[in-house]
Amino acid sequence: MPEAPTAPEGTAENRRLRLRTARFSLGSAISLCALKFVVGLLSGSLGVLSSAVDNLADILMSGVNYLSIRKAMDPADENHPYGHGKIETLGTLFQGVIIGGIGCWIVLEAVRRLREGATLEMVDVSIAVMAASAVASWFIAEKIRKAGVASGSPALEADSLHYRTDVYSGGGIFASLLLIRLTGWQWIDAAVGFAVGVYVAVAAIHLLWDAAHDLADRGLPPDTVERITRIIEAHRPMVVDWHDLRTRRSGSEKHVDFHVVVCREHSLEEAHRVADHLEMEIAQALGDAHVVTHIDPCEIECPGVHECARVRGMIRELHSPERDGKGPVAEAKGEESST
Repeated sequence: MPEAPTAPEGTAENRRLRLRTARFSLGSAISLCALKFVVGLLSGSLGVLSSAVDNLADILMSGVNYLSIRKAMDPADENHPYGHGKIETLGTLFQGVIIGGIGCWIVLEAVRRLREGATLEMVDVSIAVMAASAVASWFIAEKIRKAGVASGSPALEADSLHYRTDVYSGGGIFASLLLIRLTGWQWIDAAVGFAVGVYVAVAAIHLLWDAAHDLADRGLPPDTVERITRIIEAHRPMVVDWHDLRTRRSGSEKHVDFHVVVCREHSLEEAHRVADHLEMEIAQALGDAHVVTHIDPCEIECPGVHECARVRGMIRELHSPERDGKGPVAEAKGEESST
């Protein structure tokens, strides 16, 4: 089961964590890019230059991340009644396009160098820079990944992927430079650059695939849907039945809606108490998700007055949804149909 966010969506803690991590990512990308570009230009190493170009893309994408996360935090308004969460997904989509383009450029440049040949300078300095870069990228990737999981932000998790690719590609470039230092085989640099380009392009495909599915309102993962159904089933017999469960993501936000069937003899207050409690429990279980229910009356034969009295007693013992001044935990309440 995936880790639940430790900074639930919609909270000030979540917003601070996402923005702080986005700024950290941007600053890290700028530092690594500047260092690699200087060494890559001086040494002529395609491996180091390809890693620098990848970091240049990281700068652009981290900036897009920061802006998209800030915009995605804007509250719902008249023109965007469901909020701005998908702006974050659009940022992820943009990152995938840029990464794919960078990967293709590296592959083409590697092919050109393999054909024409190239001579490297300052191999020892390049080795030291790539070793330090790989270690730094690993620590940066872990920090961003943990923040992405804690905040439930797909943009931050995508950002951590960039730095994880830096770890693998940087390690490969380090090994290639070491081989060049030991053997003098200059073609290794272009060959490794080609492999790095292919790896980066494949990583971009995964990003694009996930972002496209989120934009198309793909449902939440099966284990998350199973958690929701277990919570609903645990409220029987207060819940007679349920149907039309739908889930989706909007950036880092999760959305859930379904119909809940209650006894037709219950009052409107009793029916809403059941629905409110379900919304609150599901929202908290998923990290403060947006949950909406619609109440339907049952159409089965009544089990009897004594059973109705027992169920009403269970309903009275339910906790009412808590409101903490930051907006309701569960948003809409549905309307009871008449029979």
